[in-house]
Amino acid sequence: MDRPQQVVSENYANPITCLFHVLFKASALAFYILFSLFVKSFVIIFVITVLLAALDFWVVKNVSGRILVGLRWWNEIDDDGNSVWKFECLDGESLSLG
Repeated sequence: MDRPQQVVSENYANPITCLFHVLFKASALAFYILFSLFVKSFVIIFVITVLLAALDFWVVKNVSGRILVGLRWWNEIDDDGNSVWKFECLDGESLSLG
């Protein structure tokens, strides 16, 4: 017998952040595919696609990474001139409070 399926409504903590996370990725891909049909200059398409991919990287690193999973990373130069990478991650309790 078929049982009626329950519709589960999920309550996401940051739906706007998730939307922009996916939107920037999709915009670079869609621009490359769609504009290659209309614009014959590969250089213009390539430059704009790289700029959109750079914006996507910035959003993922600085916005989505911090808000969705609590990740931060950066590079520091110590007194000897060596490059040192710093990584931070919030625990689950801090993410649920924020």
